[in-house]
Amino acid sequence: MIDTELKDKVVVVTGANHGIGAATAEAFSQQGAAVFIHFWRLPVNLLGSTKEKAEKAVRPGVDYYSRVIMQSAEMVAEKIKKRGGNVFTWETDLSIPDNIPRIFDLAEQNLGDVSIVVNNAAFGNNDTFLPQKALEKSPYFAEEYKIRPLTAATHDEHFSVNSRGTALMMAEFARRHINRGSQWGRIINISTDGARGHAFNVSYGASKNAVESYTRAAAYELGPYGITVNGISPGAVQTGWMPENLEKSLAESYPLRRVGRPEDIADAVVFFASKQADWITGQVLYVGGGNAM
Repeated sequence: MIDTELKDKVVVVTGANHGIGAATAEAFSQQGAAVFIHFWRLPVNLLGSTKEKAEKAVRPGVDYYSRVIMQSAEMVAEKIKKRGGNVFTWETDLSIPDNIPRIFDLAEQNLGDVSIVVNNAAFGNNDTFLPQKALEKSPYFAEEYKIRPLTAATHDEHFSVNSRGTALMMAEFARRHINRGSQWGRIINISTDGARGHAFNVSYGASKNAVESYTRAAAYELGPYGITVNGISPGAVQTGWMPENLEKSLAESYPLRRVGRPEDIADAVVFFASKQADWITGQVLYVGGGNAM
């Protein structure tokens, strides 16, 4: 049996009330780590749904996913607690810079010094370089999600969380780690396989490309202090957002003939945090059933 040596380590996972973040929090707990779950509930109408539609939705798609993104992290925390795990949750908006040091303050007060940070939280709401007139012919992404022309607002709402929030989390972790003289640390950033250019989701993809740049730069700078920094670039993962017909068609195009599950990404995150990844840093790993090679 492989020992990841993660027992009693303290990990912060952002955006962990559902999907990849929730699976990652549970995976670390199963390794004996204490888990700080950050989350931020998004409004049900963000993607064009309504409370009534979301509450009735039972199949993946825009209405179902709208319900998913507005849930708290309590269900995730309860599952961890039932297995005897150590967990603390806090809801806060990562687009507000002053909230980020508070995450570490609360983690230290309730769990101990943080040695692993997983930057998973992300904002996503499709935008495009096409003007509204052109969108009238094809206004939807993934068949159900409305697309908006790019504006300063659509740009900033993505970058404030996905790029700036991630960078500030990394900087705050590094500052505390170095100040206390720690010699072992891990940062794992969640990107997307659309980071090189994500048509009809342009600000999301660009903000994640910035995350990959931060990952490589931080790996170089923080390596002398015992911190490895790596990224995961997921393919399509079914977290409730993909309509069933889209999931089927994507699965047929993937070499492994299925889309991803949140646990697929969580397993890769745990590997990067583990003892087994001691000499790996500055890497962005595609985890997507062979969709990107």
